[in-house]
Amino acid sequence: MSLRPSSVLPAAGFRTLFCVHGSAVSGKSWNALAAPLRDRVRVLAPDRLGQAAGERWPADRASSFDAEAEHLAATLAAAPGPVHLFGHSYGGAVAMQMALRWPERVARLTLYEPTRFALLFRPGHAPGEAAREILAIGHGTQQRAAAGQEAEAAQLFVDYWSGAGTWAAMDAGRQQRLAVQMPKVGAEFLAAFADPLPLDAWRALAMPVLLLGGETSPAPVRAINALLASVLPRSASVTLPGIGHMGPMTHADDVREWLPEAATIDLPMPMATKEAA
Repeated sequence: MSLRPSSVLPAAGFRTLFCVHGSAVSGKSWNALAAPLRDRVRVLAPDRLGQAAGERWPADRASSFDAEAEHLAATLAAAPGPVHLFGHSYGGAVAMQMALRWPERVARLTLYEPTRFALLFRPGHAPGEAAREILAIGHGTQQRAAAGQEAEAAQLFVDYWSGAGTWAAMDAGRQQRLAVQMPKVGAEFLAAFADPLPLDAWRALAMPVLLLGGETSPAPVRAINALLASVLPRSASVTLPGIGHMGPMTHADDVREWLPEAATIDLPMPMATKEAA
């Protein structure tokens, strides 16, 4: 049995794909996924707060989802018509904030494992193993970065999300570029842990939402996808076999096929799919 990816959720009348990138990278990280779509829709992939070329985040500077959303607000407002908003990882969490604040600008929302970590620490629920796991990774990364141990912070961060040994396999230049991003990554972890919005707040998102995730991704982001699927009024959930958290970059072709902008082709039935309400 097969499922046509572009039929998982109904298409809407959008002409712009607005991509919000994850941590420690820039808007260029979307190039492999977005390039084949540029002849069909306008693709916007701006740099998030503090992540443009040459920027360095101060070690003592805080961040927040609202600050990230405000940073992208002008680009969103200038886009022609309501957009298809697509966010990956921390960029997915930011995309959620944008959709909540400016729903009239978002025709459709696609989220690849948004890092709304505070959802794992809900009042009245004892933190589970996934919550404790991400708390250790987040605080470990932030504390190393704050202590000036940026390479050590980057190794912890990279190997957690991409697999043990990924950091050691990188060339020195790539390691250095990632290491200098760790103060911002630490601020992002703290912002995600401090997020005050409860799970029920996301019932307000009325647009179609596609929740994408990888079969081999860490447990915390898989748990967040499941929580969001339980409250979003118009959502579908898809788990991509053999793919991890960095799927939009490591498996751009596979992820792209689930976007309505892509050509409709048959793929194997995903592990879990909920048809839109």
